[in-house]
Order: sequence, then C-alpha cells, then structure tokens
Amino acid sequence: MIILYTKAVRIYLWELVETLYFNNYFGFKVSARGYVHELIKEMESTIHIKQKHKSPAHFSRYGKDLWYVSYPKNKRTTWYFFFTYHPEDEIYFIRYITNNHVAGHLLE
Repeated sequence: MIILYTKAVRIYLWELVETLYFNNYFGFKVSARGYVHELIKEMESTIHIKQKHKSPAHFSRYGKDLWYVSYPKNKRTTWYFFFTYHPEDEIYFIRYITNNHVAGHLLE
C-alpha cells in the first residue's frame, strides 16, 4: 500500500500545526505537532480497513471519483481525509483534509 499527498495537503498539514498552536488549542508547539503526527499515523495505518464513503459532489473540485474516511479525535472534532484510490496499485492519493467544524454539515 502506498499513500501519496498533494502538495496542497502537505502544506495544509504543516500549517495545521501552526494554527493549532497559535489559536491556543495546544499550549506548546510540540503538542500541536504530536497531534498532527498522530492523526497522520492513524490515517496511514488504517485507511485500507476503514469504511470509505463516496464523496459528495461539493468536493469534486479536489478530484474525480473521490472517497473519504473519517477519524474522530475527540468529542468535538472529527477529521475527514478525501482521496482517490487506485486498487490495481494499492495507491491512496490524499487530495483534501477537513474537519467537522468546517465541512461537517456537508457529510454524513
């Protein structure tokens, strides 16, 4: 299994650390880094066994034939990873990441 990320997703994850820290979701930058690292690690180790859902049309700007999986991190926040899947090569191409605070009303 191979997991790839668009450049925009890699930038988003890097900036997420800064956002979490500067908006006081975490008191230390190292804690914000750990949160993002654990989120990525969880996704990479379970995406192939998670229940995937067909992405709503709203997200088609991020790619054709998108799927998504969800990762609840606590009582208030669930993260959504959108991807295209190429089963012949077992490649997951992560194209967009969001959470329920931003796009929850568009999903499930």
